[in-house]
Amino acid sequence: MLPELRKVRRRSASGVAAFTTFAAFALAFAGVAGAAAAPPAHAATVRTLAYVVDSAGDSVRVMDPAAKTVVGTIPVGAYPYKIVVSPDGGTAYVLNYNSDTVSVIDAASSTVTHTVPVCASPFSEAMKPDGTQVWVGCYGGGISVIDTASATVTMTAGTAPGLGSIAFTGDGSTVYALYNDDGPPPGVDAIDSATGAVTRTIPLSGNPEGLTVSPDGSTLYIARWDTDALDVIDTAGGTVSATLPVGGVADDGVLNPAGTTAYNCITGKDVAVIDLASRSITATLPDECGEMAFTPDGTTLYSANGGHGLSVIDIATGAVTSTLTTGLGVPGAVGFVRVAPAASVSAVSPAQGPEAGGTTVTITGGLFTGATGVDFGGTPAASFTVDSGTQITAVAPAHTDGTFDVTVTDDNGTSATGAGDKFTYAESAPTVTGLSPSGGVSSGGTSVTITGTDLGTTSAVYFGGTAASSFTVDSDTQVTAVTRAQTNGTVDVTVTNSAGTSPATAADRFTFFSPVPVITSVSPSVGLYLGGTAVTITGIRFTGAFRVSFGGVAASYTLDSPTQITAIAPPVSSYMSPAGTSPAGMSPAGGAMLRPNLAFTVDVRVSTDVDTSAISTADRYTYTVPG
Repeated sequence: MLPELRKVRRRSASGVAAFTTFAAFALAFAGVAGAAAAPPAHAATVRTLAYVVDSAGDSVRVMDPAAKTVVGTIPVGAYPYKIVVSPDGGTAYVLNYNSDTVSVIDAASSTVTHTVPVCASPFSEAMKPDGTQVWVGCYGGGISVIDTASATVTMTAGTAPGLGSIAFTGDGSTVYALYNDDGPPPGVDAIDSATGAVTRTIPLSGNPEGLTVSPDGSTLYIARWDTDALDVIDTAGGTVSATLPVGGVADDGVLNPAGTTAYNCITGKDVAVIDLASRSITATLPDECGEMAFTPDGTTLYSANGGHGLSVIDIATGAVTSTLTTGLGVPGAVGFVRVAPAASVSAVSPAQGPEAGGTTVTITGGLFTGATGVDFGGTPAASFTVDSGTQITAVAPAHTDGTFDVTVTDDNGTSATGAGDKFTYAESAPTVTGLSPSGGVSSGGTSVTITGTDLGTTSAVYFGGTAASSFTVDSDTQVTAVTRAQTNGTVDVTVTNSAGTSPATAADRFTFFSPVPVITSVSPSVGLYLGGTAVTITGIRFTGAFRVSFGGVAASYTLDSPTQITAIAPPVSSYMSPAGTSPAGMSPAGGAMLRPNLAFTVDVRVSTDVDTSAISTADRYTYTVPG
């Protein structure tokens, strides 16, 4: 369980750098933002980005403060809790409470370059004003000192548990470490930052919680949860010289860039503004506050309020100008880095247009201010307008068909490609240049290879007015389609894509024809010479059958299905041919076959417009004359 959850009075589970870190960082960059507003030609544009610690998401959300949008995510350790930033704004150190590590982030690449193991349950951290050390205090006991040049722990200090806050004096010579009542007797250790040795201990009474150190190191402000007040302690004598009622439990203070005023979050409900010279509270700013940090120019205070989002406070007016939530997860802490990142593209709309170009496309993303170019698959946009830091309107140039990345370029480089920047140039209407085979049976099921152009986005294939039963897009020049059953004849095969339908040409002609039928049995296979027997003819491919004959003489019939015909045997005729011969007149001739007890066998055959079933023993029908 996190230490602040062990007692109801503990401050909220959001993390931030010790106040001196932010003060030093802000002082280091005061005025730099103004200088960066007018860079020399082709110089990289230095920007301020907010690193918002997402405690629930085990990550740092990268936010563009100007556009108030998240432009990236950096995975870190388990339950990231606090963050400090180097004085040059180039490196961030994220304290991971549940994995006992500190993630070192290179701001230029937004990647974790080192993961540094530290003492158990790291709870607080502070950057030495000169940027050479990061001190990490652990609730489980001890302090780990990280050398920023090597990103390794080179010194340890203290062993007692219950360490709650760490803060440097302005010159970096002394570190003050606050121990609350969960460890040894409450007090503040003054530690030599060069040796790690405790030079003195100032005992405290009650239940101390937050720590603020004046830049000159002469005064400590100790938050007391038992009195809902701040004790003002003169470090020279170690005595309480004043008490400031604040109506709740105060967090560690955050100094303004000038080092004249401290801002303390009080029980997550408002911010107490303390004038360090007069040691008095000069204002109270209503806000669901948490861990806080100043922007480098000192005009704005950001407050990470956990599930409530990230508050943006205008220092001049004391008003919360906005509360940000989108894409931030559960903000636990915030720090500001100075980098020269390229723009990023998250979406394009519409995401498709014709090869001829001319489509007006809205590009959404981040860091678009100062964009110098927009490309569609490497081809410059016909024109573009930077609408805001998060939106560009561009006109797509002409391009070959296919899907390509839309990129934005500025003085810092070109946006990285990703799934959200895709733009598809729709193909021209397709053409069909050949079919193989060019004909098939009218019962359907023929697989036809269609060749042509611009077939890659085929959405439909038709044989005449009948859709193919299925089709597969093999490539931009080939589609394989399967025919449905339809009537005999020659039709045009057409292919449709988003741009239209292929025109009819001689190359797309496909001929449907009936298949050659096959007889497998006749039942009954014997009947009287007078005819009239209903004969069931079984077989296959009877589709389109139009003639049934017995020994060459036509018979009336009913097509029951593609595999069955019911025929009425005609009477014996002199025109019938015996089984096994082609119709050429009756044999034997005359009335010889009409004698009693004479049997006469013929072939039953089925004809379509394609061909006639072959003669076989399965199609034999015998006429008989009674004795």
